[in-house]
Amino acid sequence: MLIDCDPGIDDAIALLTAMSRANLVGITTVNGNVGIEHTTHNALAIAQIAGADVQIHRGAARPLLAPTIDAAYVHGATGLGAVELPALSRDIDSDDAVGFILDMARSVDNLHLVAVGPFTNIALALRRDPTLPQRLGGFTIMGGAAGPGNVTATAEFNVWADPEAAAMVFNEFPMLTMVGLDVTHKVLLGPAERDRMHAAGTPAALLAAGLLDHAVTVASEIRGWAGAPIHDASAVMAALRPDLFEGRSHSVAVEVNGSLTRGMTVVDQRVGGRDGTDERPANAHVLFDAQADQVVTEIVDAVIDLQVQD
Repeated sequence: MLIDCDPGIDDAIALLTAMSRANLVGITTVNGNVGIEHTTHNALAIAQIAGADVQIHRGAARPLLAPTIDAAYVHGATGLGAVELPALSRDIDSDDAVGFILDMARSVDNLHLVAVGPFTNIALALRRDPTLPQRLGGFTIMGGAAGPGNVTATAEFNVWADPEAAAMVFNEFPMLTMVGLDVTHKVLLGPAERDRMHAAGTPAALLAAGLLDHAVTVASEIRGWAGAPIHDASAVMAALRPDLFEGRSHSVAVEVNGSLTRGMTVVDQRVGGRDGTDERPANAHVLFDAQADQVVTEIVDAVIDLQVQD
């Protein structure tokens, strides 16, 4: 597995989950929840806390065309809430995330790429090598929604942050797995999960507990929810345990022009068009439901099981 991300609270827990349960060959960072310097620093710190010997490559500092935005109002100014991070003991392996993604796709058999931030790096990789989709064993994204958005009425953050990149990804990949808000809003981690991780006492579990505490507080203040959707960890689990999720294959396109709908993932759920000729081929397996309690348990168990190696 290779994870392209913008840590970010939910990215951090996703990375810990993958470090515990997947053969993680690398991490690439992108501007998104916070700026590229913060997302890259956070990825390095997370790997250090978890004791994970994994390559980390810095990627795009801004969207393809859109103005640079962030979600610091959710994730905090540095991206990881109020959690204190250790001084870094290592640096990035390169500032060419795109090159690393392409190298791994060429050299690692059956590589599963999981993209849980804005899709700028993936779009740039497609520009550099349009054969990327054929070189992967799987491609899962956290992004989009068939229903309402979370940053506008119609758009989810990762797609809205770089709609042109997202449009390229949906246009160029013949089939991807879309883990959008339709399912991630059903997989909520709350105080019980925070307390389990805190009680475990390992460096990774304490980090995740601190992050989840911030996420639960924000979810309560903004939405009145008792738990928080840790979106990106659901995407990692969907790649690792697809049996815990339910979805359907649909044609999905990204709106890049609409004044009210820019960044919307338009999921065609019709059963036949007027005469069947105006339908586009399905290009995404869109997840709509999950065995939420089991997914939550799997995420928490993965974080608790992650031990720092001597």
